[in-house]
Amino acid sequence: MYSQTFKGNKIVTTEKLESLLPQRPNKRILKTPLTLGLYFHQLFAQNFSNQKIKWQKELTKLNEDFDRVSNSIDNNSLAFLELSKKKESKAQKLTKKINEGNWGMRTFGEAPSYFYEEDAKKNVEKVKTYFKNHGFFNYSVSYKADSLFFKKRSIAVTYLVNEGNYYPFYKTDSLVTPDRAIYAILKKNQYQSLLKNGNRLEVETYNAEKARIEELLKNNGYYHFTKDNISIRINDLDTAITKGIEAITFVPNPERPPQNPNYNKSYLLNKVTFISDGTSPNIPKAKVDTVVFGNIQYLFVNKKFSEKLLDTKIDIRPNEPYSLQKVSLTQKKLYGLDQFQFTRVNFDTTKGVLDATIYARPLDKYQFTAETGGSIYKLVLGPFFNTSFKLRNLRGSSSSLETNFRFGFEAQAGFIRPDIVSRNLELGFNSSIIIPKILAPNFIAQRLNDFTPQTRLGGGVEFVGRQEYNRLNFKINQTYLWRPSPNKFWQVSLIDLNLLSTSYPNNQQARDFKNFLDSLQRFAGNNLGRSFNKSFVSSISASYTYTDNPYGQITKGNYLRVLLESGGTTLNFFPKGKIGFVADVFGDSLQFYRFLKVNVDYRRYLALNSLGNSVFVYKVNTGLAYAYGTERGLPYEKNFFVGGPNSLRAWKPRGLGPGSAQGNFDQPGSVLLEASAEYRFKILRFYGDYNINGAFFVDAGNVWRFQGQNTEGITGSDFQFDRFYKEIAVGTGFGVRVDLSFFVLRLDWAVRMLDPSLPENNRWVLFKPSEKLPSTYRNPLVLNFGIGYPF
Repeated sequence: MYSQTFKGNKIVTTEKLESLLPQRPNKRILKTPLTLGLYFHQLFAQNFSNQKIKWQKELTKLNEDFDRVSNSIDNNSLAFLELSKKKESKAQKLTKKINEGNWGMRTFGEAPSYFYEEDAKKNVEKVKTYFKNHGFFNYSVSYKADSLFFKKRSIAVTYLVNEGNYYPFYKTDSLVTPDRAIYAILKKNQYQSLLKNGNRLEVETYNAEKARIEELLKNNGYYHFTKDNISIRINDLDTAITKGIEAITFVPNPERPPQNPNYNKSYLLNKVTFISDGTSPNIPKAKVDTVVFGNIQYLFVNKKFSEKLLDTKIDIRPNEPYSLQKVSLTQKKLYGLDQFQFTRVNFDTTKGVLDATIYARPLDKYQFTAETGGSIYKLVLGPFFNTSFKLRNLRGSSSSLETNFRFGFEAQAGFIRPDIVSRNLELGFNSSIIIPKILAPNFIAQRLNDFTPQTRLGGGVEFVGRQEYNRLNFKINQTYLWRPSPNKFWQVSLIDLNLLSTSYPNNQQARDFKNFLDSLQRFAGNNLGRSFNKSFVSSISASYTYTDNPYGQITKGNYLRVLLESGGTTLNFFPKGKIGFVADVFGDSLQFYRFLKVNVDYRRYLALNSLGNSVFVYKVNTGLAYAYGTERGLPYEKNFFVGGPNSLRAWKPRGLGPGSAQGNFDQPGSVLLEASAEYRFKILRFYGDYNINGAFFVDAGNVWRFQGQNTEGITGSDFQFDRFYKEIAVGTGFGVRVDLSFFVLRLDWAVRMLDPSLPENNRWVLFKPSEKLPSTYRNPLVLNFGIGYPF
């Protein structure tokens, strides 16, 4: 089968109709007739028939040998279990080879897709069923199969669709039930119904409405009620008069009598028990602590937790109506403590009352993780190693201690000598105490209690060693985190203190860099060099993140992150803009900064077909950082940079801007405009679920500085409305991504299109002959290596 398409559909999308069909044509490269996967499948299948016979004999012999040996072994013994495990593993591998082909066929190949008349007829019926279940009338579906003259033995299948007419709902509030209490609850919440007048029938909405009614009643004490007790009938009214259909809701379902006679009984919780079982085979005798707190009985087996804290996480209470919503919220809040491997809530009605028991299995007290990776710049490898250690349930408080260590190198070009690429050393040590609640006044803490709140009290030290300088940062912070929903995440930091110190190694690169900063100050009045002085940076910040893109999927959704930061706010209350005791300890040369910063990062993921084989993705990243006070400069780390594997990939990391300035060394900016777009597509599947994907991309953007903020001596670095759009750099390229399911290896080749560092009338550099460019200008093909997608 070469292709299958739909014609005639106007209301229902082609992607939706294609998703109904189980058959798929063989994948073609960029819509050309080339089917590389099919070619490899046929190439490796040349000896498959003989291999299949061999594997079938091996599978038969394996089963016979197992039956013979197992007859002499006790079926309950450990030896029998081990033998069964080995036999099952070998049998699965052989069965996979027999059914899916040899290694080459499975890894690089794609089995041929054949056309069968029976399949096409079944597909027609599936499409008809879809129209019937979605409010369409007088529809018709047929198909035709055409042979292709340019590709022998290939069929193009076209499904011809006439959607006919569809009628919306005319009446949706009809309700039939003998139970007055249920009738009152449903009528009171009728406004929440998903069946709306004017909307057409959708089978998904139909099922969702039944689920809504079930959840509504379960949240009002009806423990035994299920959606099987609901029937929603569609009454075809006289469409010539009403132009619509009626939905009638029946409780109970007249076509299916209730399996549980108590389906309409509303329960109050009688007794609630919490059991934490931390036993292990190494502890022969369990120690049980029993505590009653807040009308809930707590049983701690071998591991005690704070019952006072747990009381704030449990929403199901004695003498309150059963509520499925509160059960789910209790499990969510307990899981958010990061203390339990799982939680389960069991209910018992055997005594005519409803008793609840919450079971929780504690996580290991000690957890150690490690990861390694790397990046490449100009064929120079920059490896890194991260390790993390977590200690849970500190002194029975349900708090945790987390310690992280990072050691790595990053390949970067030199500041003054960009032709010299070196590995910059990066070291980091951070430790924090994680408290599973908000340390704030009670009225604030209670409002956030349902949102998996955390307070992090931490500190650490970070070191960066470059050829030109060494940078040391000591930091202390207090951060609040909470998640109102799975899509939304808040982070507020009220204390973020950083003490930064810079030293210069004894080498020529460091001396050249120091001389350059001094020359900017002496001859141009540019105090960029002061950003490298010993400094004290304090700030408060808040960030909000929204994403509806499921974890591990990058085919459809949105991502938004907004950051607001105010640096040195408390300095406004001190004379001379300095904190006296800090200056006394570290000296008068200590720099103090005051600034405001905002950063907005938005990303959009658009699937171009129902299979997710091709995706269009774009991002827009903007930011402003404004320094005020006597310094009129920003701490180096609070600036914006562009260039590198996750930014404008045709420029080296931090190698672009500001404005039209020459990017000979890392020059930060206080205004950021950045955008990228990618068309991502699948090239080849190999070794099961692994894929080689491709991407075409365009990157654009730059950074600038506010007038008077280190713009002296650097022509074109300031932001001006009448010219900033002329200084937007543009790069383009092609990327290959090896998707190994658990992580992605990425190679991106990029080249410049518009380079703002050149004269205004000579900035287009793509495909421009070298004789029309400055003699010293080079537009190399830049290779970027990364792990994961750029955005």
